[in-house]
Amino acid sequence: MQADILIGNSEFFKEGAIFLSNQDKDWKKLVSKVGPCVIPINQSILPFQALIKSVIYQQLHPKAASSILKKFIDFFDGRYPSPTELIAKKQGLKECGLSKNKCVSIVDIALHQKYILPNYTDVRNIKNEDIIAKLITLKGVGRWTAEMFLIFHLGRLDIMPSTDLAIRNQYKKLKSLKEDISPQQLTLATKPLSPFRSIAAWYLWQSTSNAS
Repeated sequence: MQADILIGNSEFFKEGAIFLSNQDKDWKKLVSKVGPCVIPINQSILPFQALIKSVIYQQLHPKAASSILKKFIDFFDGRYPSPTELIAKKQGLKECGLSKNKCVSIVDIALHQKYILPNYTDVRNIKNEDIIAKLITLKGVGRWTAEMFLIFHLGRLDIMPSTDLAIRNQYKKLKSLKEDISPQQLTLATKPLSPFRSIAAWYLWQSTSNAS
């Protein structure tokens, strides 16, 4: 089974939820509390635009990031810009509320998108780690940003964003751990959840908003 692709196959969501529920009582309780898994996979925007969106969301609360994204899109007349349009108006990006580093990163993505992120079809059969290795060569794009792209735009099924603080905190609560868990420890602890680690991550994210 090629378990990296979620696009158009909701059966993977169901299978993953059942798989997690069968791990132990902690996962079973979380899956039951949150409900069916629904990961929104968005390929309505081009790959480089999706990566820009991920950069905008870096280290921000989702509401704040959404506000900046709206300003960014409004700055380009209500739509995602082409690379040429973005580069031509790069001096005005700060007006959208973007930091200097994020402006640099967004321009770098636009400049190199043709070579690193040509289209969704061309990356379909490339392994996760190979895609990450390509993406992190871009300025301001780290592993977390690449992983968000893999999950929410490529629909990759087996990604655990271990550097994500919210996920680590929720895993700590899930397992009633006394000490904080490091990214390396979380990666190791969630290996048994393969090939459904993206679904596990989604449930951990959802547990933040579903906490009683």
